[in-house]
Amino acid sequence: MCKALLATIVMCLAAATNARAQGRIEQQIRDLEGKNVMTDKIVKRDPATRRVGMETKNFHFYSQGGTVADALREAFEADARQATNVEREQRGDSYECVLTFVQGRTRTVYRLSISGDKQRPEVDVQTYFRDESVNIDESSVETVRSHAADMAAACHGATSRPSA
Repeated sequence: MCKALLATIVMCLAAATNARAQGRIEQQIRDLEGKNVMTDKIVKRDPATRRVGMETKNFHFYSQGGTVADALREAFEADARQATNVEREQRGDSYECVLTFVQGRTRTVYRLSISGDKQRPEVDVQTYFRDESVNIDESSVETVRSHAADMAAACHGATSRPSA
């Protein structure tokens, strides 16, 4: 009984540490989701339990003044210290960082790409989550594309890319 309790406590602490390890990135992603940023999301669930087994999110925008791009870069750099794997490339004004976090049978990957003018850089953020303990199949795919500004632009005839 003590061994089971100890194992449960260790698993909870590990999960809490893993959540904190990605905390700054996750906060930035929640902020992006609250803004008018182009978002593509794919979710695959276990058909029987409806548990999420895989989820991807893609954000693409131009960062007005570069403040959102800078905040994302700072979050990636801070959370990189706890990542299982880190891949970075800096070339001129372009920056790319891929962070992988592995916790048991769960893998989470974050990718940030920033390029272009520092005052209005183009930003791509991708997240990938996969829990190998969840059975998924192609019949369980949910795809969502959202962007409130796209709807407004369509109504007003604008075709510019979103800014954040």
